[in-house]
Amino acid sequence: MKKILWLLTGGTFSCVPSDSGLAPASSDTQAKEILLSMPSLTEKYDIVPKVLMNIDSTDMTPERLRTIAEAADGSVGSFDGIVITHGTDSMAYTAAALSVMLSSVPVPVVLTGSQRPFFAENSDARRNFGDAFAVAADSRFCCVSVVFDGKIFLGSDCTKTDSVSNDAFSAAEKQLGTVNDGVPCLLSPDILPCGKYSFDASMCGYGDKIAVLPVHPYFGASVIPLLVSSGIRGFVIICYGAGGIPCEITEELGKAADKGVVTIAVSQCLHGGVDMGIYAVGTKAQKAGIISGGNMTVEYAAAVLADMLAHGKTELMK
Repeated sequence: MKKILWLLTGGTFSCVPSDSGLAPASSDTQAKEILLSMPSLTEKYDIVPKVLMNIDSTDMTPERLRTIAEAADGSVGSFDGIVITHGTDSMAYTAAALSVMLSSVPVPVVLTGSQRPFFAENSDARRNFGDAFAVAADSRFCCVSVVFDGKIFLGSDCTKTDSVSNDAFSAAEKQLGTVNDGVPCLLSPDILPCGKYSFDASMCGYGDKIAVLPVHPYFGASVIPLLVSSGIRGFVIICYGAGGIPCEITEELGKAADKGVVTIAVSQCLHGGVDMGIYAVGTKAQKAGIISGGNMTVEYAAAVLADMLAHGKTELMK
């Protein structure tokens, strides 16, 4: 019987009605009630629940990311897999950050949640929860992943794309796998991380040093030096299409680069990514020191950028 650690963090999955609307209620008591309601899981896996926090995922912070990462790292070697129940709004950010902090993790680390509370009528929580344990018990999925609506995504390559539907997440590049009737299927083994496991949570100390900014026709380039003067040391610029950044913004980011500020460019488009060599505006941005994020999601670029700042890097690792 596989031994699986279940880390609870709150989110819609755990929500109950309150006077002000649905509110998370993760607790030891709720964990016990959930497991009692799913005997098929407890008969198949040795599940050890641990309540880390009880928050709406909109309140995720770098220090809370550190707490989750340290709990996962501290459990490697003692468990066959780890399931993290998490709110959907910032789940992709947490998955991306864990992908950076738990590099080449040797056990499956699976994030899941739901669009409706576990005990609500017609909730998607039960399916997602069961699927997450199936993936966490499958040694083929030794990575950080998100399991949702029968789909498995690499933690560094997923984003939330629907606020209502059960089918809430998408991959920018490749979907890692599927879960059909509780059976995981690995579709893209080529995207699994490889190498020796290492844990490094130093990026969490630099989360407040980055800014994520989408370009748009109303963007005032003067905001860049203001942010730099306030202590921002890195930008994720969500640019047009394949790498379009307005010239005035490029100019200010170039000045920031001269001061050691790091900028990663990603696309506003979910698929296709950034290729800054196609258009003159992209080439100009590269010459100004802006780094192409390729097919990175916004969530992963933010985690990578924080990690770069933590280690004093100005170039992406190949």
